[in-house]
Amino acid sequence: MRSDLTTPKAPRQWWRTGAALRFGMLALLVATLSVVMLIIHPDKSSLTHAVGPDHPFGPAIAVIGAALLTTALVPRTLLAGVGGVLFGFAGGVLYILAGVTLGALIAYTIGRFLGREFMARHLSGRFLAVEQAVANRGIVAVIISRMIPFVPFCVANYAFGTTRVRRSTFITGTMLGALPATIAYAALGSATARGDALGMSLAGVMIATLGVGGSIGTYLVWRRRPRKPKAAPAALAATPVSAAPA
Repeated sequence: MRSDLTTPKAPRQWWRTGAALRFGMLALLVATLSVVMLIIHPDKSSLTHAVGPDHPFGPAIAVIGAALLTTALVPRTLLAGVGGVLFGFAGGVLYILAGVTLGALIAYTIGRFLGREFMARHLSGRFLAVEQAVANRGIVAVIISRMIPFVPFCVANYAFGTTRVRRSTFITGTMLGALPATIAYAALGSATARGDALGMSLAGVMIATLGVGGSIGTYLVWRRRPRKPKAAPAALAATPVSAAPA
């Protein structure tokens, strides 16, 4: 006689799930881009000759190019310096900041699609505490991460997509956090292109100030990092003392 009972299926291993596959694709993408950038290693000279400042579509090319290069892990400080050389201080800040923010949003969206589900399911321990702290601090956490020199800006764009940080918070925090360095390096690029020794000196002071401030910020963030909860004190082994007999 045929039984209608079916044997329950064994649960799928976590590494065979769609979320794990997409997360693996994200990790492979970031690793591949890192290797490609190490091999190609774009420099100021090659980027400066990519588009002329008098090109009719120069600003649009600068914004789109900066966005694509940001997703490809090209340092934003290099882009800001090139922007200053090509378009001057104001144009360099405006176009590069817009492009860097757009590129950060693209990387965030990719990270959200490929990695968020996996991180939501499997993040635990201290990493979960860090993710929760970043999400709870919202825009402040994004701004600080943009100003700390030891947090890779481009890689962090993908990483933020895997967290609970909202898109609007990420965009606003990225613009505010990236603005000081963009101003400093665009000023340096503009001063270098025009032979302005005083401008170069002032830009150098700004960059040094950002480095010191970012290092101090790194130390303060490290001191306030989430820590493992302390273990509860062991229960007393002794039993309550009963009243002595009269």
